[in-house]
Amino acid sequence: MSEPHPTPKVAASLLWKTLGGLVAIVLVAALAGVVLREPISSLAALFVDQFGLAGLFFGVLFTDASPFPLTHEPILLLGVAMDVDWWTLALVCSAASVTAGPVGYLGGRLLRSHGGAARWFERRAPGMLEFLREWGAIGVAIAALLPIPFAVATWSAGLTGVSFPKLLGASLFRIPKTLFYLTLITEGWALGA
Repeated sequence: MSEPHPTPKVAASLLWKTLGGLVAIVLVAALAGVVLREPISSLAALFVDQFGLAGLFFGVLFTDASPFPLTHEPILLLGVAMDVDWWTLALVCSAASVTAGPVGYLGGRLLRSHGGAARWFERRAPGMLEFLREWGAIGVAIAALLPIPFAVATWSAGLTGVSFPKLLGASLFRIPKTLFYLTLITEGWALGA
């Protein structure tokens, strides 16, 4: 059996989304640090005082498991703005993001028998179902590292029948992604000071 190969269009799209996402994260964090530092810091203080680390965990879990196009970077920014210890923030948010993988996968598995769900996901993320049918858990691992909503990949993995143990392994790729993005946000926020 030959190795799966992404179509040039899909590969180019993923590359541009990755590069654009990295630049955008630093610029948005820096801009937020310049223009919105006080309101973001106040919101962060309120959020963390009210919900603590559990709020950060469930905020990341919700955004990374939601079938709607959400990302957890704003939650990371709240933690950075509140001066939560970097390693604590990294541990809590990485654990939540990894946990979101199985949650999204199970959502996709529950909807697998409904043809409308696959059509809805295909409209929301053109090519993702085909990509995961071809690449399986490797595709989920790739998506786990990219600046795209992780839930799109995990729900699609559930819809396409990627094996659950492989999905768990692929979800671990959220750890380096979260650490890297947390570093970008921390540096961007500091740059905007």
